[in-house]
Amino acid sequence: MRIKTALFIFITIIAFLFNCGKSDETYTIEIKDGVNYVHNIAPAWGDEPKVEIEFVQKIGEYDTEDENYMLYRVMDIARDSDGNIYVVDAGNYRIQKYDSNGQYLATFGRKGQGPSEFEYPRSIGLASNGNMYIYDQGNSRISVLSKEGRELRTFKFGERAAEFQMLRSDEFITKNISGIITDSFDALSEPVTEYTLPLIQIYSNKGELLREFGKPFDYKDIFVNRSGNQFYSCSDNNNFIYITFMYHNRVEKYSSEGELLLTVDRPLSYEISRPKTIVKEFEGGARGILSPKMNMVSRGIGIDNHGRIWVMTFTRQPEKNDPEPYFELEIYDNEGIFLYEIPWAEEFTPISIHTFGAQVFFVDLEGISVYEYKIVEK
Repeated sequence: MRIKTALFIFITIIAFLFNCGKSDETYTIEIKDGVNYVHNIAPAWGDEPKVEIEFVQKIGEYDTEDENYMLYRVMDIARDSDGNIYVVDAGNYRIQKYDSNGQYLATFGRKGQGPSEFEYPRSIGLASNGNMYIYDQGNSRISVLSKEGRELRTFKFGERAAEFQMLRSDEFITKNISGIITDSFDALSEPVTEYTLPLIQIYSNKGELLREFGKPFDYKDIFVNRSGNQFYSCSDNNNFIYITFMYHNRVEKYSSEGELLLTVDRPLSYEISRPKTIVKEFEGGARGILSPKMNMVSRGIGIDNHGRIWVMTFTRQPEKNDPEPYFELEIYDNEGIFLYEIPWAEEFTPISIHTFGAQVFFVDLEGISVYEYKIVEK
């Protein structure tokens, strides 16, 4: 009897300890084909943040008479080893260069189709030799400019040009947009097959396709597959590539050779959309293909000087004329463990995030200002 009693007490204690440990669990890890799938449950730091962001400066004003600070439709930001800041000022067809204190230094480009001219610049990358690589959507080309702004050459990624991120190896990360379909009703009658087009392409700085990888989600809909697999990307000093999806609960890490190393999810307060193409009938017998509404999950990703992953994540879906913040900054360690969430409390609404070491830049929703913050360790 004493043995049975002791055994019962022992089992009860083990069960209690197991349940206590389980209640404190902030994530689980599932291993598939050698890849860690991290399922986050709650922030590992709990209510004790170990970092915060501190305002540094603002570049660009709505009401200013200085044209060097009159920005319009800012699309991208770069920062060189001296701390100089490069702003892609798409609406003004130029690249603006400022020093680390936000003082204006130079303007590269103007409206046009000739050398060093742009129709709608979208992306910028700084090569190891200081040359600027700029994707100009309006002229459908990548322009290579010297440090002084002289055009050296232009090229495309194969037969196209696209937004990109630049690796330390001076290679380019681009989204695979090859074979994009048009809004054709003929496409709706095509048989549904498995959607396997790689998400990511890596090109050389001469425009040569080097490799492609990344598995998309298959919506079983030829139109939704394209829009539904949109993502944002960044890379670290070791050329590891990180992506976060606009409409999926996925953050992924790849080697520069395309090996999937990590995939991450986290709890959300809304459902992930799985829509189908909408065909609308209009008066007179006309038909139109409408893009279905999808719940947005994230809007940008960056890596800080400690290798932590920063993601702009929606806490809810934005509503018209609702000024309340609808997203937060999520911080993960380099293994995908969700560390902390910083609720957005600033007066402006950002449209993108750009990280350079311990510096974090945001572009406001109107695209007229760039805000710089620094990451402060607590």
